[in-house]
Amino acid sequence: MDFQGFVNTFAMPCAVLSIERLSSRHYGKIRIVRANDIYKEAMGIARYHDDMLYSDLVPKDTKFEDFCYRSAILKQRLHAYVPTKGLNCWSDITFIPLSCEDSGLNYCAFFYESTRKAETDRMTDVSMTTAQAVIKNCINLRGSEDFQASILSVISDIQKQSDAFCGTILLLNKDKRKYEVLCEKFKNDAAKVADFSDLLTYDIVLSWEKTIGKSNGIIIKDEEDMERLAEINPRWAYSLKKSHVESVILYPLLQERKTLGYLFVTNYDTSKTIELKELIELTAFFLSAEISNHLMMQKLEFLSNTDLLTGVKNRNAMNQRVDAFVRGEEEIPHPFGIVFADVNGLKQMNDENGHDSGDVLLKAAADLLKEIFWKDEIYRSGGDEFVVIVPACQEEDFIKKVNSLKEVSCYGSEVCLAVGYAWNEEGKKLRRTMHIADEAMYSDKEIFYKNHGEILRRK
Repeated sequence: MDFQGFVNTFAMPCAVLSIERLSSRHYGKIRIVRANDIYKEAMGIARYHDDMLYSDLVPKDTKFEDFCYRSAILKQRLHAYVPTKGLNCWSDITFIPLSCEDSGLNYCAFFYESTRKAETDRMTDVSMTTAQAVIKNCINLRGSEDFQASILSVISDIQKQSDAFCGTILLLNKDKRKYEVLCEKFKNDAAKVADFSDLLTYDIVLSWEKTIGKSNGIIIKDEEDMERLAEINPRWAYSLKKSHVESVILYPLLQERKTLGYLFVTNYDTSKTIELKELIELTAFFLSAEISNHLMMQKLEFLSNTDLLTGVKNRNAMNQRVDAFVRGEEEIPHPFGIVFADVNGLKQMNDENGHDSGDVLLKAAADLLKEIFWKDEIYRSGGDEFVVIVPACQEEDFIKKVNSLKEVSCYGSEVCLAVGYAWNEEGKKLRRTMHIADEAMYSDKEIFYKNHGEILRRK
């Protein structure tokens, strides 16, 4: 067959690829046999020569190799529209099997078009089954007010359609050097990702980005793919084998070029690799936007409700909590207690040592409250004043906590606090209970400054 004449008939980048046929399920080297001038110019004429290994021209990509294998050896016509990291664009690619075979080689034609950004029409050019599944996932994501429930619904659907051992979404936290499981669905409901924590370490998850490289995901469908992975990322390949994982489809969740986390399935039905690749890749695309938006809303909520100096909740959060209680929208499990605590000597600390030292004192006060009231609601209501709501606590236990606070914050301690408290048995009249605790705190402060007149008092 005149391969050069064939590729020259295309008005877009086109090449004929040869795939070394080792068996019906395995392949060897993949070469670019012939290419048209458009392809050569796009890839760099100086780097190209006929019959070169494709991996000498572009980064090695297991998904690309799988497409070549399926097209050339299994005689499948394949199409995909995918982001191409190496060229910073999206590629609309098509593989067409060629009937000629010789000397253990099979052939396919490969041609593509590039777009700078994702185009909706091209992205939706998928099978009806995939389209229905992706639309269903999008509806689940957008139609629910419960983000966690909607994400679990999506991953459960993917796990079911892929007949996978598990479907999982992990989120990365590079600042804290850890990952968290956003959601997971196993065939065995008793199983969970935490069962494999010794093998699925943060460092291994971090290595996935380098393993993906300039590709857009990872597909491991058989032992041969696993052997190739072992050459690139031996630690991950070892952990997969120790976890009895034989197949994986993994795609990153991206916010622009930043990796938020990963969506993956393990031990899936490999006879549906192409369909599942399409499904998981598109779902990851839409999930990225939803998760990014959710994380941003979480951050905004955190900033609006957290005192950034001390890390406890701020006055805005306290007011919202109290107002919701008064309106009957939220309850505080009763009986409950209220504690007001005010830092003694803050003005003198600021005047003598500067406001940075005063900030250190406020942080120490917050840390003291966190240590004693570690499972309760702590608010910095403003300035040097803190409020603690202690829900579902018996009076005896509540008084013990208050006395512990007084013991470690008395005069002469690193942090000296004026403390007032009130107990609420029936779970009603929250504002009245807070007023009683506030009055008790100011009474304690009056006694403190009366006894220690050498300490300057905040006006």
